[in-house]
Amino acid sequence: MLSFLVLATAFGHAQFNLVLPVGISQVSDIELGDIYNTPNTICTLSVNKRSGNACAPSTSMLGRLELQGNDGQSVLIRVLGTQNTNVEFTPLLPNGTQQQLFDLSYGAAISIGGEIKVNSSEVVGVGNINYQIEINYQ
Repeated sequence: MLSFLVLATAFGHAQFNLVLPVGISQVSDIELGDIYNTPNTICTLSVNKRSGNACAPSTSMLGRLELQGNDGQSVLIRVLGTQNTNVEFTPLLPNGTQQQLFDLSYGAAISIGGEIKVNSSEVVGVGNINYQIEINYQ
């Protein structure tokens, strides 16, 4: 009995896109201004206005983030809130949510605001809270 073994060869293709790592820097902090130390109140700073029953008359300022990466590429930015025993903080992107798609250009700047909710009275004085930023190429 004759047996034949036939060997076949094929080539596959793989595609990829070489990109620069996305860089981000915080150019300026979010300054929410004076907040009334009253439980169950909220103060929101957005790109349009500052409002809420916890907002005391004062100066406030949006924070600024700067992105670096491949021109012409898009990134999805997601910001995550945080809390401690007295306050909850939710960062807000220019569209008023915690997630937004951005086109990269050299030194793209993004304004960022936030909402702070006072859960219980805290010691009066200056406070700060951190938040997380996630960036993914699309």
